[in-house]
Amino acid sequence: MAQWRVPLFLIVALLTATRPAGPQEHLGPRPMPVLDNVDLMDLMLKPEFEALRLAAAQPPADRSAWAALYQKSARLAEVENLLFFRTRAGEARQAEWSDKAAQARDASAAVAAAALAGLRSARPADFDQVRVAWPEVAAACTACHRAFAREAPAIKP
Repeated sequence: MAQWRVPLFLIVALLTATRPAGPQEHLGPRPMPVLDNVDLMDLMLKPEFEALRLAAAQPPADRSAWAALYQKSARLAEVENLLFFRTRAGEARQAEWSDKAAQARDASAAVAAAALAGLRSARPADFDQVRVAWPEVAAACTACHRAFAREAPAIKP
């Protein structure tokens, strides 16, 4: 009885191991960069950074200003997610690129979280959290520029 099991097992093993590859499954549309890195910085990141810099320069006067501060910081954090679709250094430094992109996004998201807290209560004292979080945005940008840009400006908060 065991004699027929061994050849059957070998046949099944051979058939499954040598199965011809079928057609590749179509994964559908995938995200891809539209702009190169320089254009992304010039057209999207710099304007969002500058808008946030101006909004974070002084405590918001009212709920409308708190909302604007939140919107600008959240928009910058979301635009920084676009950095994950590209790299300037190739595959060899992709992990470093992703780490720097995450640091920039997370720093902007921290400002957004602080601004959202301020929007909820609209107290001038809540601006202290924004004041603490804001320099980290500039520091994250500067760290990325120093690691990857030909011209590595120091980004000032």
